[in-house]
Amino acid sequence: MTETRLLLFFFLLCSAAAHAQVYRWVDAKGTVHYSDSAPPAGVSATTLDIDTKPGAPAPDSKDCYTVRCQGERMEERIRRRDEADARVAAERAADAPKPVRGLEFRKYISIQRGMSEGELLSVAGEPDFIADQGTTPVSRRGRGGFEVRTWTYLPTSADPFTTTVTLVGGRVGEVERVRKF
Repeated sequence: MTETRLLLFFFLLCSAAAHAQVYRWVDAKGTVHYSDSAPPAGVSATTLDIDTKPGAPAPDSKDCYTVRCQGERMEERIRRRDEADARVAAERAADAPKPVRGLEFRKYISIQRGMSEGELLSVAGEPDFIADQGTTPVSRRGRGGFEVRTWTYLPTSADPFTTTVTLVGGRVGEVERVRKF
């Protein structure tokens, strides 16, 4: 019987320790502080009950009058805002243009007229900009033709040249390199 009473007394002590108190006090500068630890000595503080408030709504109501409930709602708003910020940042990153790669001189001198588009891609890499120029007629009657595409490698601080490669029918037709800055 005494063991049962001792156990009951122990559970009461644990539940009392688990019930947190919130203290409210005003410092010398006029700043209001809320804390779960006791205020400094010599400061008058009031103890707040964070679980209930007089005139609190029914438990099934959507209204929120407790500090705990308001804190949970604030944490949920912060979580949703952080998710929205992450989504916007991901969309901006997806919409941002790729960084300019340029074309090094040693790769430029490896480009030769007549190279296929695949060979050009393996030598120079992916261009910074591709433009389709349409088709050029082969005969005077305008039947048939070759597709004309322009690959542009933009200047970088390491290589201040704009290189333009014109592909006619999938083969390098012309290579032009101009200093831009």
